[in-house]
Amino acid sequence: MQPATRVIFGKSNAIDTELEIFKKAKKQIDTCMTYTRPSLAISIKQIRDAFLSAKRRGVKLRYITEINHHNFEDCKALLGIVDELRHLDGVKTNFMISEEEYLAPLIQDKSEAIASEHIYSDMAQIVEHGRCIFDTLWSKSIPAEERLSQIQENAIPQETKILDNHDEIIKQMIHLSEVSSGLLVVSNHGGMQLTYNSFLEQCKNVLEKQKRGKGEGIRWIMRIEKDSIKLVKKFLKLGVKIRHVKNLAPINFAVSTNGLVATVEEMKGGGMIQNLLTSNERSYIKHFTSMFEQLWKEGVDARYRIKDIEEKVGIAEIEIIRNPVDSIARGWDMVKSARKEIDVLFSSSNALKRQITMGALSLLKNASEKQKVKIRMLLPSSDKSEELIEQTKFNVPKIDIRTISANLETKISILVVDSKQCLILELKDDNQDTSYEAVGLSTYSISPTIISSYLAVYESFWRQAELFEKMKEVELLEKDFVNIAAHELRNPIQPIIGFSELLYSKIDNREHKRLLDEVILNARRLERLARLMLDVTRIENNSLVLTRELVDASKILNDIVDSYNHKLEEKNAEIINENTKLTIIQNGIKNINAMIDRIRITQVFCNILDNAVSFSHHGKINVILRKEKQNGQNFLIVSVKDMGPGIDSEILPKLFTKFASKSDMGTGLGLFISKGIVEAHGGKIWAENNPDKGATFSFSLPIDK
Repeated sequence: MQPATRVIFGKSNAIDTELEIFKKAKKQIDTCMTYTRPSLAISIKQIRDAFLSAKRRGVKLRYITEINHHNFEDCKALLGIVDELRHLDGVKTNFMISEEEYLAPLIQDKSEAIASEHIYSDMAQIVEHGRCIFDTLWSKSIPAEERLSQIQENAIPQETKILDNHDEIIKQMIHLSEVSSGLLVVSNHGGMQLTYNSFLEQCKNVLEKQKRGKGEGIRWIMRIEKDSIKLVKKFLKLGVKIRHVKNLAPINFAVSTNGLVATVEEMKGGGMIQNLLTSNERSYIKHFTSMFEQLWKEGVDARYRIKDIEEKVGIAEIEIIRNPVDSIARGWDMVKSARKEIDVLFSSSNALKRQITMGALSLLKNASEKQKVKIRMLLPSSDKSEELIEQTKFNVPKIDIRTISANLETKISILVVDSKQCLILELKDDNQDTSYEAVGLSTYSISPTIISSYLAVYESFWRQAELFEKMKEVELLEKDFVNIAAHELRNPIQPIIGFSELLYSKIDNREHKRLLDEVILNARRLERLARLMLDVTRIENNSLVLTRELVDASKILNDIVDSYNHKLEEKNAEIINENTKLTIIQNGIKNINAMIDRIRITQVFCNILDNAVSFSHHGKINVILRKEKQNGQNFLIVSVKDMGPGIDSEILPKLFTKFASKSDMGTGLGLFISKGIVEAHGGKIWAENNPDKGATFSFSLPIDK
């Protein structure tokens, strides 16, 4: 027969059709019914047997209905018949679907359990449409077990309301403890006293559930002070878990998975609540539970808190400040309250700059001059630090400032005042213009132990800053010594070379000439060393002077390559100058004009070629020239690719620093000087190992169009 859709008339025909659908189903039957229908599946033997027969054949049975107090028992029985039963509020439709058939009442008379007219279809489109509706409803439903449990526990409709009737308030608080397997409580001392006076038995019942393994017990958060210790101990003895939190919002609440009660009343002396907010809405329960858990994480175990109070030890109070505005305000208040000393460590130069912009210098000046406070400041060294230090000292003359190495730069700023309070500010984003945007979380403490720990850290940085200053002095003396030594070396070297060469021309004895060759050779080595030392000093002092002139850079490089090729002919080494690469430049340009120091660039190129020749015993050394445009500026890129062993992995990161070499040859200064010369021209120099063999050294020079 062709698939069709038709109307079934009569209740008995409808039941027969339903039974036939059960008999023909092979994989699954999905049923969606109003709350009145589960009783039919249980009470009408034919329908119940049809469900059971299909289930025995392996047909999967899913059933959606509204489970309430009226059909509670029927749904419990239906759980044993179908594979899965789910609850959905307000189900208003009845239909069932197998793999190939669909059946639903056409007109439903509420006074009749079974409609007299049904629509039946085995058309694929209608069956698919019905399945789509069922799956949507299924996704929105909840398991029957959960709903039955709610009804069994007398769950009421979700609502939020305020109670002001004394009897209703007491009834609601008792009800919450009776239906809950565990309670989370936040209160002041008065709230705990009220519980002890009026609801102690309910608390014991909740704790008894926990002992039987059927509950989570009671967790309680409050501020514990000397006057509340006795009461807290009583609750601890009962088995209540309690934590101390210093700063609590002015709200008292108890929450469980079943509901919430809350009030903002103080309940002094355990007085009864006059107004109570009560709710069983999931959003409220979730919000207050989350609030409790966050406070619980920050809390201190009641036993430790009580011990600290009784032994009168310094209590480790820590306040987490999440709002940067509050953090900065707290820091400024601390400075205003200072009477003896202020120690401050800034996370960066920018951190000090932001505070100066906000007016912190006038605050420090007032503390120094009017409050007679000793001020010490630590600042990471940077290109901005000297200017900021000068500005700070101009405004606050008596301040003592030291710089620490940039390598010691921290991600926190530390402020300690009078060794009695400290503030630690997290640096979130140092690129921001204001402290409010740059600061993240902050912590404030008056704990002597915590303050002494941060003071120890500060003193350590202070001593390192002193050492850093001394190292800078030593470094300056070292540079001066090298500079003087290099100049002093050059003075005697020139006459030694000059007189030796003059003497060489006047003697004929071969042995004497050989000895004189050694003298001249070593004198020239000393001359090169003195020149290198002078170059290093000039680069470090930013005093390297370039004699620029407009030249054809490609011609200079070609001449150097030709010179090296002549020198290397006897060693069977060859440098191939791939000038054909210049064909990349458009408009037929054959020369590359650049304002450079001819001698200095020759020095750079020769340093790189010397390295390539020294480490390449076989294969070719390629010199590659190309032109690039970067940020609107034209650059000549010179690359020297060798076939040597490559650059050692330990040396590569520090290749262009002083004395970076594992070779016994040379001083390890050539590449450092080359870097200084190239950067003085406005270019860059770099190196990398080749994918196959050897290394490539490259440098760039700005050129004309």
